[in-house]
Amino acid sequence: MEKTELVRRIKKALKYGLDTHSYDDLVAGLDSGAFQMFADDDGVVVTEIRVAPQKRYLNIILVAGALETLKNMQPRLIEFGRENGCEFILGSGRLGWEKVATPGWKKRWVAHTLDI
Repeated sequence: MEKTELVRRIKKALKYGLDTHSYDDLVAGLDSGAFQMFADDDGVVVTEIRVAPQKRYLNIILVAGALETLKNMQPRLIEFGRENGCEFILGSGRLGWEKVATPGWKKRWVAHTLDI
């Protein structure tokens, strides 16, 4: 995927993320090593390793691209998480992602927000 298309897809995906991260935040996180990017010909996943008091896990910040390509990236994410001592991968997203979750993913909860 060419860089301009990658940037376009990332910015589009960020709009679904309730403005928790800006494009500049992602670039800074990637530059500092706080975030990781897994990119393929037609997709991108941005992650971060989170350390909670009892668990270490791989948190998916952003997913963008063709669904089949993204499904094929899953083994890379699993391997990276294991290599870095993560016990699980956490991802959240819009409701449509539930229809394409690959085997092994479990629906644990539903998140709703109320702007006040």
